[in-house]
Amino acid sequence: MKILGVYQHSPKSGPPKVPIKDRILLVDDDRHHRTCLKEFLELRGYVCSEAGNGVEGLEILQKESVSIIITDNNMPQMDGLDFIEQVNHRYSQEILSIFLITAELSHLVRLRAFKNGVNRVFEKPLDFQELCNAVDWVTKFDIHQSTTNKYSSARYF
Repeated sequence: MKILGVYQHSPKSGPPKVPIKDRILLVDDDRHHRTCLKEFLELRGYVCSEAGNGVEGLEILQKESVSIIITDNNMPQMDGLDFIEQVNHRYSQEILSIFLITAELSHLVRLRAFKNGVNRVFEKPLDFQELCNAVDWVTKFDIHQSTTNKYSSARYF
C-alpha cells in the first residue's frame, strides 16, 4: 500500500520491494573494493548484490533480477568481458546498463566492451563519485543497454 509517497506494509506482505531499476550487481574479485563500492551505492539508496567473479555473477542472475551490472575486468575463473558476453547472451532484455572497471584499458578491452554494449568503462583507480553519478544518470533517465545506440556511447571510451 502506498500512502502519500510512503510505503506501508503489513506483517503478511513483508517489507516494501525495491524497484528493479534500483538493484545493482557488483562483480569484483577484490572484496575490499567491492565492499567500498557497495557501501557508497547503498548510501545513495541502491540495493546491491555481490559476486567475486563472473561465474558467481551468473549464478546470482539466475536467482535475482538486477538492472545495472558493475564489473571488474581482471578476475579469476571468468573475466569481466567474458561475463558481459554471457550476460548479453542470457539476460540482455533485463539489464538496464553495464559498467566495466579495469586497470588495463587497452584498445582491445575498449573494442570488446563497445561491441558488448558496455555503457561506460571506468579506469582504476576508480573515482567512486563519478561511477555513482553515472549510475544515477542511467536510473534517472531509464537508459536501456540494449536499446542505446552503441555508436553514441563511444563518447564514454
